[in-house]
Amino acid sequence: MAQHDTTAAAPRGAVPFTDTALIFATGAVTLSLEVLTSRVMTPYFGVSLYIWSGILSITLVFLAVGYRLGGRWSERRDPASLATLFLGLPIAASIAVTAATAVYPVFFPWLAGFDLVIGSFVAGAVLLALPLVALSAMNPLLIAMARQSQTGDGGAGRVFFISTIGSVAGVLITAFLFIPNQTNFRAILMLAIGLAVVSAGLAAIDRRLPGRDKRRLAIGAAIAVVLGAGLLIGQKTYLGSISTASGPYDYSVRAEYTSLFGNVKVLDARPTDPRLLPFRAYVQDGMVQNRTTLQGQSLSLYTHALETLGRAFEPDAKTAVVLGLGAGIVPAALQRRGVTVDVVEINRDSLAAARDHFGFAPEQVGVHLEDARTFVHRCRNRFDLAMIDLFHGDGTPDYLLTVEFFRDVARCLKPGGSAIMNAFFDGRDEAPNRRLLVTVAAAFPQVFEFRDRSGDGSGAGYNGFIVATTGEAPGRVAVDLSTVPPPLQGVVQGVLSSGRRVDPRALSGAQPVTDDHNVFTILNAATFMSFRRAYVGFLPVHALVN
Repeated sequence: MAQHDTTAAAPRGAVPFTDTALIFATGAVTLSLEVLTSRVMTPYFGVSLYIWSGILSITLVFLAVGYRLGGRWSERRDPASLATLFLGLPIAASIAVTAATAVYPVFFPWLAGFDLVIGSFVAGAVLLALPLVALSAMNPLLIAMARQSQTGDGGAGRVFFISTIGSVAGVLITAFLFIPNQTNFRAILMLAIGLAVVSAGLAAIDRRLPGRDKRRLAIGAAIAVVLGAGLLIGQKTYLGSISTASGPYDYSVRAEYTSLFGNVKVLDARPTDPRLLPFRAYVQDGMVQNRTTLQGQSLSLYTHALETLGRAFEPDAKTAVVLGLGAGIVPAALQRRGVTVDVVEINRDSLAAARDHFGFAPEQVGVHLEDARTFVHRCRNRFDLAMIDLFHGDGTPDYLLTVEFFRDVARCLKPGGSAIMNAFFDGRDEAPNRRLLVTVAAAFPQVFEFRDRSGDGSGAGYNGFIVATTGEAPGRVAVDLSTVPPPLQGVVQGVLSSGRRVDPRALSGAQPVTDDHNVFTILNAATFMSFRRAYVGFLPVHALVN
């Protein structure tokens, strides 16, 4: 029985099925790479508006370059050489992706230390330039191959339609298959391997190609697969070989969780200096969100400040809601005081990490796996106390910093209740700090602020705590340092003694931020980037790669 030749059978001016399949696959890979690149870059450069602008700009620039080069390459080529180039470009892209994946863990920390915005543009080019140029050049090549008939658009509409539908499929596969089940490092390498295999398979059955070209493509694909698979299998060994000690601690990855809401790692830090204590860290997208001793005692300022402020402003609290779980330290402390606690957390993997590695007992509290904004919007007069500890990416998402959000929090409290917020304050510019305070004050009659200026010497941002209440404020905040580790006692004492009531007259001229005009992404960009840069220098290579 004769073999069916889909290439030869294609009607004049049409796009063969094999070429259609490849352009669909490369369209999927193109968008998948863009999505994964944004996540790969997050631990190094964050998620600010400027950095996202860089990723999108880099993507569009190199797509445009690829379209232009593909058009030039298609000139004065015979059908066989066009087909060879068309099938060879995905293999070249595969090798480029693998090479970039091997390079970025070494190169990106240096770029982030140099400048986050400029570095993010360069980093995007490192990961995307060569593969995007190669893959986008395939569209005009395929149009040139299809233009055997001079009627109509020569197949251009069909080519771009198929490529775009492939891009949609790539986004969906990445979001619902790769990201929840694979690390970004592994997902990119799997894309590279798959790209080379598909291209080589289609080249093997393509009768337009001479045998010599088929052999060359097979050898190129084999090299791409070996390189990609070698890095995929040897990831741990490779990252360990390029990871250098960071400060006085050696870090090991105890657990890693992938999810739609970011990469969560649990790190164990063993000191190289015997005078220091080991600790365990909860890290999300390269940012340390909590540290504890191996016995579970918090080593983070904010947990002790939130607990103390909660006792001071609501000493008789019977019910509390904690917006944002993290390692689960704050809700566990409230529960030990006899408070009935509800926790709202959007990321199911945060719950698993807190339970499995930080001693959090979810069965002893009410757990709500949903967005904090939707929870407080329907909540009415339920709690004496609300703890707001909402961080994602570089800081608190801007939609959780508006007047509308804080008004919903106020309605969620019983009369006389208090909300206590862990926030970042800008160390260089009071304008963003005043905008946050005036926004909270638009929802609560009394607002107090407490600041940690101990780490402000470099001009970076620092922890701040906002207490918003509809009840009576304590005459002073009593500080009990018995549960605070000695290294933190002075800092905690300083923060809690810095408290002052916010005078609305001092905020005159500052406008509350609303959902209609939310500018916190821009206002907080410099502060968030200063925190991001600090953590890139703090954590070793294997702890940052996600």
